[in-house]
Amino acid sequence: MTDDRKFLFAHKVTESAFSRALSARVDEYFARTRQSPRANAHMIFKTLFGVVAWIATYVWLLTGDFTPLQVVGVYVVHGFAQLHMGLNIAHDANHGAYARNARVNRLLGCAFDLVGLSSYMWRLMHNDAHHIFVNVRGADTALVSGHLFRFSPHDERRPFHRFQHLYAPALYCLSTLDWVFAKDYRWLITVHRYGNRQVIRHPAGEIVFLFAAKAFYYTYTLVIPLVFLSVPWWAIVTGFVAMHACLGFTLALTFQPNHFTGESDFPEPDEDGHVSNNYIRHIFDTTVDYARGNPLAQWALGGLNLHTAHHMFPHVCHVHYPALTRIIKATAEEHGLRYRENRSIAGAFLAHLRWIRALGQEGT
Repeated sequence: MTDDRKFLFAHKVTESAFSRALSARVDEYFARTRQSPRANAHMIFKTLFGVVAWIATYVWLLTGDFTPLQVVGVYVVHGFAQLHMGLNIAHDANHGAYARNARVNRLLGCAFDLVGLSSYMWRLMHNDAHHIFVNVRGADTALVSGHLFRFSPHDERRPFHRFQHLYAPALYCLSTLDWVFAKDYRWLITVHRYGNRQVIRHPAGEIVFLFAAKAFYYTYTLVIPLVFLSVPWWAIVTGFVAMHACLGFTLALTFQPNHFTGESDFPEPDEDGHVSNNYIRHIFDTTVDYARGNPLAQWALGGLNLHTAHHMFPHVCHVHYPALTRIIKATAEEHGLRYRENRSIAGAFLAHLRWIRALGQEGT
């Protein structure tokens, strides 16, 4: 981030009634159902499923007698096990939503590191910047694309952005390759402010762990297969790239429609860096849900299709999001707030592409 201003929300008292009502209803829901906001038996099952799938598909890769094409296919299957680890386990844990015990959350949060992404850098980029300043230019790290894309109407438009809706799907397929090989290092070295948090020096332990985890990931996904599998090297490299192409595109399907559509607002801070918006209203104005009635999407995507609930209650485990979303929607309607949603995953992603196409045109 190159903007050194501090961003502070100026809360509006007039909207506190909604916050109080919503908080009371959510508390009542957990009290009435006698559930913890953290992980339940369903979440523990999803965790065990993810760990077993991650190990089993990797063992399958190393022990099977495969043709080069089959190796590519097994890599892709293993990639979706990695995706499950990230979306369903690491994401909740790094928000402190899995368990009340911080050490348990930190341990399970390392599932990100097991699949090639730094959990430490993710907490800085995601928790400290994106969650607090959704769609705020200069503060939300999700808006940063190295000028490859224009996601916000406040970003500079470049001539090639007129084609961004065409090249976006292809570049999204490369996003996790960039993440595991470059993004974490790039942000570690060049960025010192994440939202309101300024990091002058990263903890030595976190840096050591980041590099050790990256080395572990490169070793088990590339080096060991290259050494032990009796297939051409190019099949392994192709499998690795194909795996990340699927991962990158699936992550784009998951996250891009949540904030970057024509349904979302993009608030601008004033000269002092203040965003004059109540935080709860800010979430409604900038966040879009999708596939609300699709239990498969909810299960596979770690509840991230119900993104409004996630942003309003990031410390609540995602298995509770369907119930919380019903409460949020009903309470919002009573208080005159607009609940934004798309009906399907495909419809949500197409809405995202229409938005960036519009932003790529002259005069926008």
